[in-house]
Amino acid sequence: MTQAISATNFPIPYGVSELDTNVVPEAGSPRQVRCYVHGCRHLLRVPTRVFRGDICPDHDIRCHNSFAGSTYSYADPKRNVIASPVQFGTRVIQHPFKYESHRLGLEKSEDTLTWNVFRSLQEAGQLAALVESITGEKSAIEPDLYLWGIRLTDDEFEAWPLLIAARERFERQLPVERPFTEPDIALHLPGRYLILIEAKFTSPNTYYEPGPRKDAKSLTFDELLGRYTDPALQILDQEQARRAPRVYQQLWRNTVFAEWMALADHPGTKAYHCNLVRDGEELAAEPEFRRLISPDFQDRFHRITWEQIYNLTAECDRLETMRRYLVNKTAGLRPAFRL
Repeated sequence: MTQAISATNFPIPYGVSELDTNVVPEAGSPRQVRCYVHGCRHLLRVPTRVFRGDICPDHDIRCHNSFAGSTYSYADPKRNVIASPVQFGTRVIQHPFKYESHRLGLEKSEDTLTWNVFRSLQEAGQLAALVESITGEKSAIEPDLYLWGIRLTDDEFEAWPLLIAARERFERQLPVERPFTEPDIALHLPGRYLILIEAKFTSPNTYYEPGPRKDAKSLTFDELLGRYTDPALQILDQEQARRAPRVYQQLWRNTVFAEWMALADHPGTKAYHCNLVRDGEELAAEPEFRRLISPDFQDRFHRITWEQIYNLTAECDRLETMRRYLVNKTAGLRPAFRL
């Protein structure tokens, strides 16, 4: 029997070093695959729309396999994290302010990747260094960290009043039933700066084009631009946006939220918005969205990569586990990053 690998003797999730990419489903029905961990002999029925899938008794994972490819998920999402697993399990999972917390055990979970990296940066006191790389502003003071609008500073895990106020301002009585704007990451030093970060892992930046709704939960192009605007805001160019063939809707909403929240915080608070992506991906989104930024505010929008964060922390011994995690991290059983 394959020896179980616990979070105690292997603190990072399964990745390049542990996973077998040669996935060959067994013949017959129901669809079965061998557990993806090297050397494991357990046959597992894969998840379907009506069946959650077998859990490997040695490795605590479900093995997903379809025409779209192969991936895995942990039965216990805490096994998917490298930082503060107890707080993650008791304070984040099922938090009323966290949308789709049921996906946190997935190999491709963007939110768990976000937690692992930014909670690690916070614990190592390296958030201010990241801020300096974005804004050029050097400060010895660590910013407050919010993930999905939940305050992690001092382990408060409370909902962010500034975000609640912004939702009330822009998203009261939306024309369709849809989730509220949920900034993936926020770095806030009151009176100095407020940075909202839209993180992407395996999913692309989405956009709206002129015309009818894409689906029952989407806004139209005109509703996006008409609703997410305010006379006091200056960063985005509404006229340029209305002439554009499409607008990246998450980037637009988060830029509006960042500036409005910064103004509500303090007249001296500068607003920034970043799109955090993998190296080599979403290359067209930056110049296209940047054309919608007013000339005087070009420095308020940035494209940054997970790989840049890795390189930024190269000299910090306290982030060795995070760097090992990023090197080993997979997406669809393949290396996730160019490291």
